[in-house]
Amino acid sequence: MCERSFRLDVVVDAFMKARQDESICLDEYVRGYDELCIFFDSLGSVFGFITSDVRDKIGILQHHRTNQSGDKYENVKCMFDYEVENKLTDAQTKPLSGSRTLLRLHRALAFTMLFMKRLSESCENDSSSTLASESYNETLAKYHPWLIRKAALLAMYTLASVGDMIKKASPADVGNEEAKKLLKDAVDAIRPVYDATEELYTSYDLHGLP
Repeated sequence: MCERSFRLDVVVDAFMKARQDESICLDEYVRGYDELCIFFDSLGSVFGFITSDVRDKIGILQHHRTNQSGDKYENVKCMFDYEVENKLTDAQTKPLSGSRTLLRLHRALAFTMLFMKRLSESCENDSSSTLASESYNETLAKYHPWLIRKAALLAMYTLASVGDMIKKASPADVGNEEAKKLLKDAVDAIRPVYDATEELYTSYDLHGLP
C-alpha cells in the first residue's frame, strides 16, 4: 500500500515546471515521475515491472544531482553535453550514465502517457486491461524481451475496472467526468516534456544507447 494518495495536480505542476526554453529540468521531471509511481503502486503488483525499475532509475538521477558534478545534471541538455564530451553516455559502471538512465524513463513515460490518455477517453464498458495492454504493446513492449512482455500482458488481465482505475487516479470528491478531465490535463502537461526530450535524444543521436 502506498503511504498517501496519488495527486494528479502534483504531476501537472511538476511537468509544467520541467519544460524550459531549450531543455528539461531534471529535478521537476523526477518529481513528476515520482508522483506517477504512487499511482501505479496503488494498482497493485501488476505494474511492479514498471515501478521497481522506475524507482531505481529515479534514484540514479538523484544521485547524479547530489554528487560533485551535480550542476552538470541540472537539465537534460547540460547532462547530454557533459556526458557526450566526457564519453559517459553509455557508461554501465556505477553510477550508470544519466543519459542512458533517462532514456529508460523516457520510454516508460510514453506508455504512461498513452495509458492515461486512453483512460481519460474511456467509456464505462471499456476494458482497463485492454487499454493497458494496447498502450504497452504500442510503446514499452518493443524494448522488453519476450518473457517480460508475456508476464506484463498476463498481469494486465487482473486490472480493476476502468471506473475503479479512474477513481484511483483522481481525488475522492470528484465525479467521473471531472476525473477524466484531470487525467487529460496531466497528459497535456506531460506531452510537451516528452516531445522535447524525444527531440533532444534525436539531436544528440542518443536513442540507441545500450
